[in-house]
Amino acid sequence: MADHLKQELSRRAAFRFKCSKEPVFYRTSYEEGEGLLSNISTEGCAVEWATNPPELHEKILLSVELEGEDTVIEAQAHVVRVEDNDFAAKFTVVEPETQKLIRKYFAGKLRGR
Repeated sequence: MADHLKQELSRRAAFRFKCSKEPVFYRTSYEEGEGLLSNISTEGCAVEWATNPPELHEKILLSVELEGEDTVIEAQAHVVRVEDNDFAAKFTVVEPETQKLIRKYFAGKLRGR
């Protein structure tokens, strides 16, 4: 298949990292919740087992504490999919340094670091 056709078939512009269920915390305008990170990219993430699943299109603030790091990934996002206690969110505000940290940390985990 030609490269341009592959690119047209995929809606993702960023590489998605499968996660080993890192804890994620989120806050909506009205409540807080937590869950387990299923996957993440520099453009968004998927969360499983959410304690208070947000509503579709709701704005949220996500926080992921990175194991073995002295930092937290934080990003503003809006919810693009909700299924039972799982949801996916697209980042609306994520700093360039945070994007770099996402790539470095989760690529390292893939390599066994």
